[in-house]
Amino acid sequence: MNNKNRIKQEIKEAGLNKNPDITWRVKDPSDNNKWEACIIGPEGTPYCGFKLTLNITLPENYPFSPPIVSFTSNIWHPNVGISGNICLDILQGNWTPALTLLQVLLSISSFLNDPNPSSPLNREAGKQYTSNREEYNRMVIETCSRNFKH
Repeated sequence: MNNKNRIKQEIKEAGLNKNPDITWRVKDPSDNNKWEACIIGPEGTPYCGFKLTLNITLPENYPFSPPIVSFTSNIWHPNVGISGNICLDILQGNWTPALTLLQVLLSISSFLNDPNPSSPLNREAGKQYTSNREEYNRMVIETCSRNFKH
């Protein structure tokens, strides 16, 4: 499948999406490589109910290279850098063209509840997550409160 067909397939999947907690769409109809997404923080996490927004850029050789995904919302997480960049295995070495944008967004939603503090982009958040979960949860809520709450 070539790049244009794959992107058409992604657009179709986004339009058929029935999950109210994860949405994604092309940001500008004149550029199908620029997307925006929103994840509502999952139940049972300190992110619960927070509207977390992301930018997605599809490289020219997508799906053979992973999308570039970053948070545009304020977020406190061991695997998210200050600039919103994300450290997630499927966005780097474990990418496969079989993955779709929906699967990437589901993985990001899942890692909100299951971070990898041994590979932190935000060392302070990683340390808090392992040594003081109460303080970590407080910082998540404080940081995410700067965004719109769903």
